[in-house]
Amino acid sequence: QDKLRDELRPKSGLLRVREFMMKDLYSFHANQTDLDNYYEVVAKAYGKIFKKCGIGSVTYRTLASGGSFSKYSDEFQTITGAGEDLIYICKKCGIGINKEIKNENLKCPKCNNSEFEEKKAVEVGNIFKMGTRFSLPFDLKFTDRDGHDKLVLMGCYGIGLGRLMGAIVESSYDQKGIIWPKSVAPFLVHLLQFDNTPKVKKAAQKLYKDCQKEDITILYDDRENKTAGDKFNDADLIGIPYRIVISEKTLKENSVEIKERSKEKAKLVKITQLQKFFKNVKKN
Repeated sequence: QDKLRDELRPKSGLLRVREFMMKDLYSFHANQTDLDNYYEVVAKAYGKIFKKCGIGSVTYRTLASGGSFSKYSDEFQTITGAGEDLIYICKKCGIGINKEIKNENLKCPKCNNSEFEEKKAVEVGNIFKMGTRFSLPFDLKFTDRDGHDKLVLMGCYGIGLGRLMGAIVESSYDQKGIIWPKSVAPFLVHLLQFDNTPKVKKAAQKLYKDCQKEDITILYDDRENKTAGDKFNDADLIGIPYRIVISEKTLKENSVEIKERSKEKAKLVKITQLQKFFKNVKKN
């Protein structure tokens, strides 16, 4: 859902804004054991989400202040030089601790280690055990099997979608532009058409339609008022995972030029082998 925040100094693109979208989840439980178990289920699910988004290796479950809810809450912090938070990563087990709760004598609550590595990070998600913080004032109760009225225990879980996108970009780019992970890229293929001859246009349009038939999302750059250099630069800036070039030169080889955004070198692939190539791309 969309949320608003009275942010005095919006900055860093999507990392700190006044209006943003959150993936929110609330859970309701009969006892502490049930809350604790479900809390861990969500924590693992969040870890899988961040891994699928391409930032799993640089995102750490991080202990933070629980505020008025509990002793601790858990944040998911992504390491990036653009981050505003300071976290300390346990060198033994990899759990993070937010600077706001770390002191000189603090040991890792998971493994009792006292050696940490300081990193700048941005918070992309958080989870809280709210307990009876809201069920008590609202008198939110349920009747248990023995007929007794008891307060509901609650959990709260959220991922900032815009901030997640910003964190992905800050973690995956080079001097030319963004390098989108395939799982979150707006398109899988960026098709560049060079040489505006009927032969090239026909081949490019056929490839575009073939991709659509294979359910491969594709951005087709058929602009006639742009140079090859302009199109290459724009493709690198946008950062779609696979760039395909069709030109008179490639068609002489009955091929197209394919380059992964994350790699330096391009390669020629025979047009007759494209279907096999696309199947492999979709699998991976």
